[in-house]
Amino acid sequence: MAEEYHIDRKQGIIWSRCWGVLSDADLTAHQAKLRTDPAFDPALNQLVDCREVTDVTLSVGAVKRLGQSQLFSPDSKRAYVVAKDVVFGLVRMYELYQKLRDARNVRIFRNRAEATLWLGVTDSTPGESPRPRD
Repeated sequence: MAEEYHIDRKQGIIWSRCWGVLSDADLTAHQAKLRTDPAFDPALNQLVDCREVTDVTLSVGAVKRLGQSQLFSPDSKRAYVVAKDVVFGLVRMYELYQKLRDARNVRIFRNRAEATLWLGVTDSTPGESPRPRD
């Protein structure tokens, strides 16, 4: 899986995007990159755009591990935008594990505009996540 993210401190959100094959190692690496980024704040909200994921090799164990981890604060909002049913199901499983640890603000959307409305942010590039600057 290829992935990228951009931290928008002004709006208080992390714009993440992933595409290709979604695997255990890729998701673990993405979380590790966020955790070690000096601009990361657990109170930020996040939009994860998964509409370009083409295949999934993710294990249930990895979803459980990630769902039980505490990268974000319980009050931070996280919106996942998905196109494929299999990705919807895996994110739903992740959402349930998050709720077990009292993270109440994880939602799944099929429409990016609805996700940004729920997050209360302005999407500067509605077709895709803003690209990080080099």
